[in-house]
Amino acid sequence: MPSSDFDSAAVRFDATADEILGQTMSMLSKERLLLDEVAATKEPTFESVIKPIGEMYNSHESAYKLNKFLHKVSSNKGVCDAAAESEALEKDFKAECLMREDIYQLIRAVYDNQEEMEKLEAEDKRLVAKMEMKYRREGAALSEEKRKELVKLKVQLAKLELAFQRNIAEQEGKAWFTRGELAGLPESYFYKRQSKQVGGDEKFMVTTGYNDYLQLMKYAKLEATRRAMFLIQNTRCADNLKLLEEAIKLRLEKAQLLGYSTHAEYALEPLMAQTPQNAYNMLSELRKQFTELGTKELEELEALKQADIESEGRVYEGFYEWDRSFYAQMLLQKRHPINYEQVKGYFSLLHVVSGILETFQEMFQLKLTEQENAKAWHSDVVMYKVEDASGKPLGHFYLDLFTRPNKYSHISAFSLQAGCKLNDQLPVAALVCNFSKPTASTPVFLFQHEVESLMKEIGKVFQNLLSQPKWAQFHGFDALEPDCANAHGQMFEASLMNPNILRKITFHYKTNESIPEELALKLTAAKNEGTGLVHLRQVFLAMYDLAINNSEDTVDANEMFNSMNSDISLISCGSTKTLVVTKFPQYMADELAGTYYAYLWSQACGADMYQEVFLNNNGDAEAWQKYRTGVVEVGATQSSSAVISEYLGRDPSANAFVRLFS
Repeated sequence: MPSSDFDSAAVRFDATADEILGQTMSMLSKERLLLDEVAATKEPTFESVIKPIGEMYNSHESAYKLNKFLHKVSSNKGVCDAAAESEALEKDFKAECLMREDIYQLIRAVYDNQEEMEKLEAEDKRLVAKMEMKYRREGAALSEEKRKELVKLKVQLAKLELAFQRNIAEQEGKAWFTRGELAGLPESYFYKRQSKQVGGDEKFMVTTGYNDYLQLMKYAKLEATRRAMFLIQNTRCADNLKLLEEAIKLRLEKAQLLGYSTHAEYALEPLMAQTPQNAYNMLSELRKQFTELGTKELEELEALKQADIESEGRVYEGFYEWDRSFYAQMLLQKRHPINYEQVKGYFSLLHVVSGILETFQEMFQLKLTEQENAKAWHSDVVMYKVEDASGKPLGHFYLDLFTRPNKYSHISAFSLQAGCKLNDQLPVAALVCNFSKPTASTPVFLFQHEVESLMKEIGKVFQNLLSQPKWAQFHGFDALEPDCANAHGQMFEASLMNPNILRKITFHYKTNESIPEELALKLTAAKNEGTGLVHLRQVFLAMYDLAINNSEDTVDANEMFNSMNSDISLISCGSTKTLVVTKFPQYMADELAGTYYAYLWSQACGADMYQEVFLNNNGDAEAWQKYRTGVVEVGATQSSSAVISEYLGRDPSANAFVRLFS
């Protein structure tokens, strides 16, 4: 994209529903025609096979990304529906294409041609390897009979996943409690809450919905109430156990059909970990270190409960899962008494967003300029152009901060257009949130976790803007291996544990003064409270995921979950029988099964990079420049393992991650 076109080169958002569908059908038709032409190739080379397919992706990826995006943010129902239909058409078409044996054989011929491969540049070699793996993993190397069997297994798994999710949505649990049984809950909990008279007592309905359940478990003083609600939550959806065990069995069949020993072996092949053993080794190291921290934390929680019980003249019998949130909250308030009314004045939405943008502008030595009257998908959306310090254009990004009906409800970064040297194309990204819209007299205040999410997701926006590979499929955070895709966002979030960074992005909405250092220190200290047990829980969930997906034998999913939980998490349910596993869609989703560890792996890599930038080099300009050029700009053009190891001067480890919290 020529520099002269920079200011007007934003993505188009005003396409009609008919135009969206028409463009999608046209692109799919062109892709089918191109693949048929490639299939007729007699002498497979990079130029005759790989390059045409890569160039086609470069040309079409922005339109496909935009369809997915408009489905989430457009206020026009017709456009949303057309974008969703286009997304489904693309998905089905790609699934069909990736199973084409004729195309795979040509890609494989290039991949196996050592002389041809040696002549290629590193990024071109990686493109060949990625194509070969993608087609092979979708079954293109199988015989026609086995491909049909693979399709059948995929259809069965999709049906099981749909039934599993439907059961969770439809089988909500509920219970009725008196005011006394809900002692400890704030008055706001009862506002407009459904109630009824039972035997002369007013009872209030509590559901297993996220907010209802979470607040009760954190604040209800009576153990009997917490235990009752815990059991209702964790014994529902019993039918899902059978569905999960059937899915585990079918995933194993699918993996073995494709030539893998287990589903975990299949799932981890394209990731940083590469093998189940590597993932297990990392989790084992985290378990060892967090067990030491978690054991100390559990002793403190048990002491609180024991004192509670004995003060009432009762006998202490143990500490259980339904006690975890309540006593963790009690310890947090006891150890870190923070006046959040005082804090919120520093967490006003527009001040925080402005502070984060200024911080990244300084860190990466960029120039951000808000564009007036920029065309976008809604009048509330703001567009910025981004240049480096020399004035060289780098791309655009959009901020869509405020709530509206039917809009995507989370804080999330999106890539709308890949930076792509081959097409002279600059990147375009967006941040989408769902906050109330402030007025001149009424600011919107954020919770601390929302500030952290904004730091993480805006960091991903800049990660996208600073990446410009040759091939579009290597652009940005969503092109990285899934166990590294969030590592940079995790690093940006972890930076807020540094009081100096927190003070850079938080200003009082009235005085414009930075948050006081003492208050910033209190907030970062409170953030670390109870992290040993929290992370042990994540280690357990990841180890369980590996266990059920790395077995060649029949799995008793619930028995394994309960036994591993008490062993690794340190907190059990006693003799109480539960079905916690029946409400974890992550274990059921075919594309996620076997990869739960990726969240912790990303956190560990992020913490390692945080240590290098902030602790070893004090977050100075030179440290940020090294991170920008050595990691962010490289993107997915190389394996994340190689990039991070080169940057750190060693392989990433779990040590820095654990040190963040100890």
